[in-house]
Amino acid sequence: MKLIQTENCSIVYGTFQGKENQELFRCPRALDNVDLKQYINENRCFLGIEADDVHDDLHNLPGYLGYYRLYFSGGWCGRWMYADKGMSRLDCAGVDGIVEWLSVNFPKGCNYSMREFLSQYPSCSNNRYLLKPLMSEHYKIMFDTKYGNEDYPVRIYVYDRGKDRK
Repeated sequence: MKLIQTENCSIVYGTFQGKENQELFRCPRALDNVDLKQYINENRCFLGIEADDVHDDLHNLPGYLGYYRLYFSGGWCGRWMYADKGMSRLDCAGVDGIVEWLSVNFPKGCNYSMREFLSQYPSCSNNRYLLKPLMSEHYKIMFDTKYGNEDYPVRIYVYDRGKDRK
């Protein structure tokens, strides 16, 4: 998916019915914080990364459903940890979008390229970075680059925010 913003509107493009680069959503810029954010959360769209200011215990935040623990072995691989049975296919599809982004942007795993990218964000502790998908209320992504961690450098935490569950 791709977000294009003009002076007048925000447009989300993606694949629809097998056709790439189709307009999926459009809203006036004045409604970005309402309509665009709602669309992103209802559809678990992944349009980029932003810093997250929550540094509490990620397992104890309201709506916690579980997390997807990733490692790199010739490609990004992972497994669900403590996944709640209430997790929807839509929640899993959102995780897939994040993993796809990781595969495209960090095809060699947790290396200097990832560390350089993360350096633009504030560290939350000892080379750990907490980011989230742009405008998302359902995911938090913990990157761990301490000790050159190649085993499990990324964890994607999934939350049920209740208001847009399907």
